[in-house]
Amino acid sequence: MSSEQIIQQAAQWLTRLHDEDVTDADRQAFHVWCQADPRHAVAIERMGALWGSLDTLPAKPARVALNCAFAPRRPRGAQVGGLLGVVLCGWLGLQHLPVWMADQRTGVGERRQIALADGSQLQLNSNSAVDVKFDGHQRVIELLQGELWVDVAKDAQRPFVVRTDQGTATALGTRYLVKRAADGTTVVTVIESSVAVKGDASDGVKVSAGQRAVLNHGRAQPAQALADTDPDAWTRGLLKVNDQPLSDVLQTLAGYRHGMLRFDPEALQNLRVSGVFKLDDTAAALSSLADNLPIQVEYFTDLLVVVKPR
Repeated sequence: MSSEQIIQQAAQWLTRLHDEDVTDADRQAFHVWCQADPRHAVAIERMGALWGSLDTLPAKPARVALNCAFAPRRPRGAQVGGLLGVVLCGWLGLQHLPVWMADQRTGVGERRQIALADGSQLQLNSNSAVDVKFDGHQRVIELLQGELWVDVAKDAQRPFVVRTDQGTATALGTRYLVKRAADGTTVVTVIESSVAVKGDASDGVKVSAGQRAVLNHGRAQPAQALADTDPDAWTRGLLKVNDQPLSDVLQTLAGYRHGMLRFDPEALQNLRVSGVFKLDDTAAALSSLADNLPIQVEYFTDLLVVVKPR
């Protein structure tokens, strides 16, 4: 069952359990549904977290793994508020629940290295999420958000595939990166050996070490040589740039900060950057940029920083 179907079912249960006509049979069926799939309880829990503090159903039947319980009856006014909450949660969930329910995810500014069951090594960049789907026939990583780096363990019987909404990147060797970019494209960068990149609406291309390919509108564009010489520097907590537009550098730093980093790309379009910056200290990186470029960095709060020409 897809995440979207689970979201819809969870929203229906929330609505039913807050109806004045809810029955004991409804509550029993709800508990059965929660226990049928771990993702069901996760969906209810996280929708409930958005909804706010909720009352608790009677303990019978048996308590599920997560606290997915709701009051049997509520005043009609509360029902209206609850239904509005369901609409809100459903709308948010359709966009974000797959990420909330991901097998592995990172927060803003966090990176995480993960040892997979097959011996492969996976690392997630800031604010990233993946589902891991291994079986006897294939190994699939669904990149739901952000960027990953993977060092693939060899297994001739089970292909290793990274999938996004644009297509797939199948390992023909070992190390590569896959990124879901802000513009909706998928970027595949090969560090070692080669990768078969295939769009959902096109034939595939082979991308070799030192090359990058973009999937856009389900089509794989021809592989191009890398402009940067250390594309996986982020796995070591570094941002290395060589004559890159300042706006690109600021956009990358923004992905490691809580809050907003505001700037006007047109006002900064003639400024370019070379250097090495620590991703775990974006304030120091911004300070260094201000020391070496004709820009000023203004902190209105820790959550709002504005960069503009001096």
